[in-house]
Amino acid sequence: MRLDLAGKAVLVTGAASGIGSACARAFLAEGARVGLIDRSPIPPLVGDFTDEPVRQFGGLDGEVVAVQADVTDEQALASAVDTVAQRFGRLDVVVGCAGISGPVGTPVAETTAEDFATVLAVNVTGQFLLVKHCLPWLAPGASVVFLASDSAFVCAPGMAPYCASKGALVTLTKALAVELDGVRVNCVCPSVVDTPMSRGDLGDALDDPEFPVQATDDVAQHVLYLASARSRTVNGQAVLADFGVSARSGFPA
Repeated sequence: MRLDLAGKAVLVTGAASGIGSACARAFLAEGARVGLIDRSPIPPLVGDFTDEPVRQFGGLDGEVVAVQADVTDEQALASAVDTVAQRFGRLDVVVGCAGISGPVGTPVAETTAEDFATVLAVNVTGQFLLVKHCLPWLAPGASVVFLASDSAFVCAPGMAPYCASKGALVTLTKALAVELDGVRVNCVCPSVVDTPMSRGDLGDALDDPEFPVQATDDVAQHVLYLASARSRTVNGQAVLADFGVSARSGFPA
């Protein structure tokens, strides 16, 4: 399927690793121009962007802009968005991958208000701020894709802040889709993905998992589709990618 993403101006947050990095590579492979934002240093890129508009990221040639910024710092995020958008002249696609898991495995009684607020600040407010500051740069027909989670629909003990944040992000997706004229807003909701963050939370459980685990590239392909004109009729939707686990009834049959 042709996605016709060549030459599109794309911005990806959380691009230093995991799903964000996979999305950046996938867009570059399609010939898009990609802006990278992360609070952590972006892995070294080949070339001096000021002198060489063609650089490399993840072994792929392409036009890349990398800016270090925290999505919870509105001023820094706004500046980073402007840096990317000014270089490209517009934004056709915005991908919000920045996210944290918070205190996984911590009972509610032991979860602090600060921990809860920190998770929402990154996973929800950070996404809101991203769209807010991208708005002046969004081209007609632009697409916004958030990374939510199956935890917006199914929950595990010890993950109340994370589950609440992803549920809020799904609803934020719908709210923005309704409010923004000419801009599509959708989110991808994967189950467990093999990322550094997941390995930090689950440890050795990902080495020989007793549950289905997907790769970051699997998620990136969903993002590419939602970013492309091939999904022009899809708006305000949460694409649940969980191997069908949530479709199974608990009825003993």
